[in-house]
Amino acid sequence: MEAHANDSPGWGGKFNFEKLGKRRAAIEPQASGPQSEIKSRFSLIWAHDIGDEDNHKEWIIRDIFGAGEFSYIVGQPGAGKSMCATDMACHLAAGWDWHGFKVKKPSFVLYIAAERAKLTRRRIKAWRKKHCFSDDLPVLVVSGYMNLTDGLEDAKEIISVIEQAEGECGLECGLIVIDTLTRVFGGGDQNASKDMTRLIDAVSLIQETVPRAHVSVIHHTTHAGTRAKGAIDLDGAVDVSFMVGPKGGAVVLENTGANDGKEGDLMAYEFESVTLGKDDEGEWTTAPVLVPVSLPDTNGKGLPPLSKSHKDILEIARELMGDKEEPVPGQLVREAYYTKYPNKDRETLKRGYSRAIKSLKDRGLVDASDGFVSIIEGH
Repeated sequence: MEAHANDSPGWGGKFNFEKLGKRRAAIEPQASGPQSEIKSRFSLIWAHDIGDEDNHKEWIIRDIFGAGEFSYIVGQPGAGKSMCATDMACHLAAGWDWHGFKVKKPSFVLYIAAERAKLTRRRIKAWRKKHCFSDDLPVLVVSGYMNLTDGLEDAKEIISVIEQAEGECGLECGLIVIDTLTRVFGGGDQNASKDMTRLIDAVSLIQETVPRAHVSVIHHTTHAGTRAKGAIDLDGAVDVSFMVGPKGGAVVLENTGANDGKEGDLMAYEFESVTLGKDDEGEWTTAPVLVPVSLPDTNGKGLPPLSKSHKDILEIARELMGDKEEPVPGQLVREAYYTKYPNKDRETLKRGYSRAIKSLKDRGLVDASDGFVSIIEGH
């Protein structure tokens, strides 16, 4: 066992049980100018009344989870998706930085263990033992049958649980983990847009009522392991997507797409078994914990491995160049790149494309000059 050394302020110790009460209005930032008098259940603000409250993005975990955003973490079965999410949840609740990614303050975490709830509880217990954490840890594990595609009743129940838990522990909810999408999907068809949008609607209701919390869904990839399983509506709804899988002898968490933030490989880890005790038959019970390791060097240059944006641009350039291997107009590459992300706004795509092209040029993988793009021989 080892204690956790961290400079961040951390969770103070015991629940204070002071009721937070109804404080939703206080969470939403207020504009510096006068508000519109138009009557609506929606939030309204004129462009000239927008103040400084939106100048800076709030992070729950810096460069990982943005406040009020939606993400998914995908991977093949057994890849370590849930372990990664559990480790994030415990660090956030403790107020500890997550392996170099800044946590500004501790937050209450709701972990919906719709799959393997007992294993989730053992993992959290193992985390506490590994890090010698004996104080109250504001992670609330929820289990039981849940269906987020058949009406909004279960979404409303989640909101009710969050509001009661915030009052009990005295902290705002910063993270909601839904583990897994399949186990809260009911009898819906994950490949059907109409069913996937029902789940997205349920998440939207939760976000509207608990506006600071980041919602992250654990999900599986397709058999090919290249993207999240099911209808593409999910890809369009999330603000950031992550993939977990083996790479270079370790398990790697990769940011595969973000409206803003760092893309590419973020961290690598392996698992360590922690002994919890003996069962009724006298056999030792263990549970795994996440242990960070160095990111693997997969390209021989000491650079982070290529992100999804890098790979998409290289693939597009190869297809457009064909057998002639001649430079192609950069505008064609850019437009083809945009079509791969139909649900992202043009400005976000423009920034992402520009960053990726510059990075590929810096790596010596492409030549992008005079309005043309070509892959440098050997790549």
